[in-house]
Amino acid sequence: MTDPIVLIPLDGSKSALGVLPIARRLAGLAKAHPRILHVTEAARPLGETAGALGLHPADLRGATLEARGGDPAEAILAAAAHAGSRLIVMCARSADAGPAGAIGDTTLAVLKGAPCPVVLVDPARARAGWDLARMLALHDGSPAVSRALEPAGELARQAGAELVVLQVAHEGRAEEPGSIAPPAYVDQVQHAWPAWSAEFLHRLASVCPLADAKVRLRLAHGEPAAETVRAAGEESADLIVLAWGGASTLRAVLRDAACPIMVTRTG
Repeated sequence: MTDPIVLIPLDGSKSALGVLPIARRLAGLAKAHPRILHVTEAARPLGETAGALGLHPADLRGATLEARGGDPAEAILAAAAHAGSRLIVMCARSADAGPAGAIGDTTLAVLKGAPCPVVLVDPARARAGWDLARMLALHDGSPAVSRALEPAGELARQAGAELVVLQVAHEGRAEEPGSIAPPAYVDQVQHAWPAWSAEFLHRLASVCPLADAKVRLRLAHGEPAAETVRAAGEESADLIVLAWGGASTLRAVLRDAACPIMVTRTG
């Protein structure tokens, strides 16, 4: 049986190297092996590839380096599937991505097809000595999102991190059977809020195993992306978790979030 892998695609840009400390820390927490991947048109020895990427010996310590040809997104997805990757950790904005909040074609294709969660890192905002003590997960109350949070719950357990689950009351509500919406009024704490909290946690735990995980609920009102960024700042979150539901919310969170974002699959 092969060791679990955290896949780290590097596009050759200097900024992409900023994902390495976070990727290596996540690999350590997941008890996985870091594998650096570079997709290139011209085949070259791995030693030359490491130099072209700007990698130092310390960057490769305990890690492996792989080079593939072909379309970058297809090569990343193929490598992740072949290795059974636990995570893909990559730069939030590749060379073709443009301004903050934009998602390049390669990144978007990886998000749509990844067989595992994808962690997007903005190297310009990466904190020195990053570690994982608190995660903030946006939840729309649906069973699909509860299932999508399972890798986040597992990572929280491995890190001993607190998982703050955020539900934002707004006009759009999950329509999936079994979904649970927040109470209309939360000022009557002796009635609606405790009952809703207990029911929410029960439904979440019935779909997403959370034994031994430190879980806390947080309720907000407003636009989900803006409230996610605000709550992440107030909670000093080290990682935001979003279930993939399209690029619009992700773009808005990417634009303003001060920490990496884990995108999980709902299907």
